[in-house]
Amino acid sequence: MPSAKRQRIRENQQRVRAQQEALKKKKAIKRRSIQIGAFVILALVIIYFQVRGSSSAKTTKTNVSVADESGTVCPAINGSSPRITHFKKAPVMCINTALNYNATVKTTAGTFVMSLDAKQYPVTTNNFVFLARYHFYDGLKFFRVIPTFVIQGGDPLNNGTGGPGYSFGGEYPKAGQYKLGTAAMANTGQPNSNGSQFFIVSGSQGEQLPPSYSIFGQVTKGINVVEKISNAGTPQGTPVKEYKIISVTISQS
Repeated sequence: MPSAKRQRIRENQQRVRAQQEALKKKKAIKRRSIQIGAFVILALVIIYFQVRGSSSAKTTKTNVSVADESGTVCPAINGSSPRITHFKKAPVMCINTALNYNATVKTTAGTFVMSLDAKQYPVTTNNFVFLARYHFYDGLKFFRVIPTFVIQGGDPLNNGTGGPGYSFGGEYPKAGQYKLGTAAMANTGQPNSNGSQFFIVSGSQGEQLPPSYSIFGQVTKGINVVEKISNAGTPQGTPVKEYKIISVTISQS
């Protein structure tokens, strides 16, 4: 075979290999994975939520005043505030850390109750209470569900890219604090990237997460509802059956 022809073949082979490597790197960026014991969870798992800047997310606002949207006005304790799904900045402190807070989450799969930890995680708990009392979570899907790992919701776009219009820093737990029913904030893996997306640990794989996600609550009633939602998930995270949040009601005592 003439040397020129062999050279062209080699160049073509090198070009194909380079294209394949580039494609692999591109996919790796979009589809990160985590190793949990003997499990490898793929396809945009909870560790990386791909929130592409929540401030640019297209969201729906209902009867919103400028003051309400600013994040400087606390919502009504009795739940009478109008629904708001976009804010200009993170909320002011609206909760009293000396009080006990519970969240009753009504979903299309049933109802579960979470005890919120205002004392240990005040900023994160305040954020969840603030959004819940503005009915931010009403109607949103659990859009990413992985059995025995997590159920994830809280995105107004229902695809993992949305948020409330602001972000805030983390209040990270010690290692080993995640257990069945723990509720924590989703983030992008970068500092100060908490928003509205959250997840609830639904099994043993989720219990092995690193302490990189701000906890705000623990399911105390209705864990079977969380497991029901989890059982509709897939290893890739796209649920085979869609479940939504109907309402989140906050009580304090």
